[in-house]
Amino acid sequence: MNELNRNFGVAGRRGCIRCPGFGAGLVLHVMVFWLLAAAPAVAQEGGPAWRFDLGLGSVYDNNILRYSDKYVQRFDNREDEGRFHIDTRDDLILVTSFRGSVTGKLFGSMNSSAAVDIRRRTYTHNAVKNWSSFGLSARQEITRKLSAQVGYTYIPDFYIRHYRDDAWVAIYGYTPVTFQPYSFKKDEFNGWVQYGLFPTTRVRLIFAIGRYFYNEHFTEYDCVNRMGGVEVTHSFHKNFKMNAAFEYTASRGDGTPDMNPSDNEDTYVLGAEYTLPKVFGRTNSIDVEGEYALRYFTSTHFLEVDINHVGRRDDDYRFSATYSLELMDNFGLALRYAWHKRTSTTTALENAEYLADEKDYVQYEFGLELRYSLNFAPSESE
Repeated sequence: MNELNRNFGVAGRRGCIRCPGFGAGLVLHVMVFWLLAAAPAVAQEGGPAWRFDLGLGSVYDNNILRYSDKYVQRFDNREDEGRFHIDTRDDLILVTSFRGSVTGKLFGSMNSSAAVDIRRRTYTHNAVKNWSSFGLSARQEITRKLSAQVGYTYIPDFYIRHYRDDAWVAIYGYTPVTFQPYSFKKDEFNGWVQYGLFPTTRVRLIFAIGRYFYNEHFTEYDCVNRMGGVEVTHSFHKNFKMNAAFEYTASRGDGTPDMNPSDNEDTYVLGAEYTLPKVFGRTNSIDVEGEYALRYFTSTHFLEVDINHVGRRDDDYRFSATYSLELMDNFGLALRYAWHKRTSTTTALENAEYLADEKDYVQYEFGLELRYSLNFAPSESE
């Protein structure tokens, strides 16, 4: 995906996290130290190349909490006292980003690079949905055809919506106070190894391990996700390229004796990017991507006690289209449309209507982003 468009993403396709704690914090500090220490080391080889990307955008989201039609109607009718903690079910979102990277030659003639990413989504009318992410990554060329990258991403707080806390229901009954925030913290280690199979084709093996820690009301959903996959990108022409990917994710949750949130997911991605004829001498392009994900839950409990997971299958459909235009050197914009639909079905037919009412939703976004880049090339070695 074009660098201009990365800022429109959300926390992820999945959600199942407590604070990452001392271990993740230590890794974060070590990687920051590595980034800062790398600059003088690279400078000794002729000086590093620095780049800073600043992004500012706005996004309209028509369904910020991904409500089904059932809950859209209940929100509009002001039903379910205690459930809804938003002022509007759509919103205009301010998206800001910063990326700093340095590239040099730590090992012979092969390029080495490191980067820091900070992103923030600020909701105009619903501050409860505000969230940020922080990332670090390091990339290394191994040969002219082979390269690798490792990274770490941390989301300190992501609010999903309010649900009833079953433990509180047992004490207070079905009263408004039993609705509690359902939110998580997440940290993820990820990376890839890429090989240039042909001059116009690259194959990338990707992996990630993400840990989700929910707040104190829903710790039974804490889980670990392990993902592996492959992505192939091929340039058919200097102005046209396509990519295809497959990912498999195994999510294993803590659960309870009566509930198991674990699942497996197969994801298929197909995308294309076309560089259009220049406009007033400026580069512009269009990028489209479609994605289908099948998630199937593995709970073997009785349906009566694990109604949200037994026999459940989620079909996830996503589509996005982005138009990017270079306005001047180091300054550009991107216009983006994204659509997302989920349908839930089950092998327990008596539960099909309930799941559809609870879990099905449609969401779309329109967005505009402006990005400015500062590049500092290394001076020539003496």
